Amino acid sequence: MEIHEWPELRGFHDGIPDPPGPGIVRAVLARSALTRLEPDEAASAPGPYRAWALLTMEARLLHPAVWPTSALVMAVGVLLVMAQGQAAGDVLSLVVSLVALAGLAMAYGPEHDDAFELVAATPVSPRVVLLARVTLVFGYDLALALLASAAMTALPQGSPSWGLMSLIAAWLGPMAMLAALSLLLSVCWNPVGAMGTGLAIWVLHAMTTTGLPVTAGLRDFWTTSPLTIGLALALAVAAVAAAGAGEPIRRVRATRRS
Repeated sequence: MEIHEWPELRGFHDGIPDPPGPGIVRAVLARSALTRLEPDEAASAPGPYRAWALLTMEARLLHPAVWPTSALVMAVGVLLVMAQGQAAGDVLSLVVSLVALAGLAMAYGPEHDDAFELVAATPVSPRVVLLARVTLVFGYDLALALLASAAMTALPQGSPSWGLMSLIAAWLGPMAMLAALSLLLSVCWNPVGAMGTGLAIWVLHAMTTTGLPVTAGLRDFWTTSPLTIGLALALAVAAVAAAGAGEPIRRVRATRRS
């Protein structure tokens, strides 16, 4: 039934403009995802400016607990070494790896991102979004780990047997490898599975510090070497390639195949 057939609704549109067309949706999404410029100006904006705008937008979308939780866990690890004289390299490698795998597991996916569907509808590629979030989370964790290493070597009660480069070599490879593995599983599977798998590997290595029998050769993967760095890069590239390539393997799918 048309509005003009209702006498009491006659003149309902007087003074009210018609609603905008569907093109406004794409314009608003493009503006919110890339920059505060107009959509036609966003395409001509300098690359570094667009990259910075994307990073700042993604930083607002990440879970707020990622930043303080990572810093708190890192600080606890440093205090543990300082107070009890634990082996700095072993403790820091465990703490840094745990922070990295947890942060990357929750960096991408609808389970921990209320705006996931909205971001997926923007013109920005899911791979670009993933790279932006990996840059933010991994870069933040890397900065925390470097600060913790510097504190352990600079403070009077630090570990004199560990130099700065020795400490960095103790955690860089394991951190990169576990973070990349967690990211790949989070993209292709789900964050819970990624977290569980990463924790299982983490616990197995933690058991090696207690003298319990663990699979021989596990320590070879818990080092900073061309093998671990190469494996981390391969896993990270696979995660970026898998982002947006299809629906991840989850218990409940958003769509059904006919």
